[in-house]
Amino acid sequence: MRVVRTLLFGILAAALVTALSGCLETEAKLSWRPDGSMDLALNLSGEALNSQTAQIVSRLRASGFYRIQLGNDSLRAVQPLKLAGWDRLSGWLPGRLGYRDPSGLVFSRSSWIVFEDFMLAGTLDVSRLVSLPPFTAALGLPFTFKVEAPWPARASNADAVEGKTYVWRKTLGKPFAVYLLYRRWRPERAAVLVVFMALSSLALWRRSRRRRPA
Repeated sequence: MRVVRTLLFGILAAALVTALSGCLETEAKLSWRPDGSMDLALNLSGEALNSQTAQIVSRLRASGFYRIQLGNDSLRAVQPLKLAGWDRLSGWLPGRLGYRDPSGLVFSRSSWIVFEDFMLAGTLDVSRLVSLPPFTAALGLPFTFKVEAPWPARASNADAVEGKTYVWRKTLGKPFAVYLLYRRWRPERAAVLVVFMALSSLALWRRSRRRRPA
């Protein structure tokens, strides 16, 4: 699954269609869920949507977006995603799972049983996904990239933080660095391990007492 590629393809399709016909603002939001699933939400706004809505909707649907809402000079499209191997049970095994997106970003999860580190890092370069015309960066189309999760980040290079949402405000067509690190503690796993160790110790103690000579 190519998470960022799918998202940016939709953004580029919409932006390039409207680049010469009016102003367009693009916002992409990635929402992380506790079970490892994600929602990609694309928000477009601008007068150019009035004359290009049909083409944009068609391109977005072709890119995998199916929940599309239209408003006055605005469009919102959502697509649910889930990275393979990011289920709850896999977190019980220590190790690292990583996914490298063609855009230059790397999604990774490192599990140490009682806590997990989720990281998004790399250089987000749209030109790696789609061949952009030379004038794209010069257009200065606003591009906002957001990431939200139910837990706060330990570190990030975001331009702004809005609650638990980390925001990068950039220009479409210009690569930029993204770094975001979450640490999620799993107290329920620690409790299970403590109970398991206590029961194991009790079982060994009883077994050793039974073996003692009378």
